[in-house]
Amino acid sequence: MRIMYLGPELKGVVRHNQIFSYNPEDVIEKACQRNPLAKHLFVDMEDIVAKKKELHTEGSLLNLTFRKILKQEVDHGRL
Repeated sequence: MRIMYLGPELKGVVRHNQIFSYNPEDVIEKACQRNPLAKHLFVDMEDIVAKKKELHTEGSLLNLTFRKILKQEVDHGRL
């Protein structure tokens, strides 16, 4: 199993497009402490093409989630 994080960087937790060769439960937990929506942005590499397309589709779950997390990080001065 390989997992990729598609969200914006969460400093000290996970980088944008970071790939894991294991199930990163501890990283997902830390990301969710920062923003519970982050769990939706950890995707299986087998689905990466469809998920990246969804990420770039205006109004989709992944697109809205990415934008909300990015706004929160900017608003808190972390980006």
